[in-house]
Amino acid sequence: MDRDESAPYLGTRLARRHFLRAAAGGASGLLLPLSAFGAADQVHDLRGRVTINNRPATRKSDILPGDRIVTGSDGHFVFVMGEDAIMVRSRSELVIEKYDDTSGFLRLVTGALGAVFGRGRPRRIVAANVTAGIRGTGVYLETRGDGTYFCTCWGSANLASADDPKDREVVTSTRHSPRLVATKPQDGSRFRPAPFETHTDEEMDILQKCVGRRSPILVPGGDELTGRK
Repeated sequence: MDRDESAPYLGTRLARRHFLRAAAGGASGLLLPLSAFGAADQVHDLRGRVTINNRPATRKSDILPGDRIVTGSDGHFVFVMGEDAIMVRSRSELVIEKYDDTSGFLRLVTGALGAVFGRGRPRRIVAANVTAGIRGTGVYLETRGDGTYFCTCWGSANLASADDPKDREVVTSTRHSPRLVATKPQDGSRFRPAPFETHTDEEMDILQKCVGRRSPILVPGGDELTGRK
């Protein structure tokens, strides 16, 4: 059954149970070792149907600039690129337009994406009707029929409407500052306050663990760790 494109992204609640079980130790105070999430391989979680450039993804897949990642209705994919970790939810399509030590460019064609980024490297995300400039930040976003849901979980994001680049907002957050970037302006702006929904502190912390850091929401200063060993 097709989901309501204007509704919050709920398609992976069941699939997320496995993902959240891995976080349960940290949430209860029994912290899992960083080495459990910091393997050299790029792929950290692969469930259901996931393709890279129309070929089935595997645990040993390489993810490179220019790749197109598509997840099916049961798909869930977590991978790392350098000091960044990225989660692609079900029914999503992500294109890695560019990625190197100096800059990165991700394009979320449809669906939902969570990502954490190392400090000092500028990254850009384009999704539907918004462009985000970020560095050293944790974000969660999803495309909807009424626009793009974009949560700056921590750090700073420079958001600009794709329909009007002059319509922009710089969001600085220490604990989840979500926005809906609407398709139509209201009172001169497309940016609306939005509720915190469809992602969790534990999920974002697991992404940080993939690259040897911790969520600063759960562990103060955790984003200042040096990354994978």
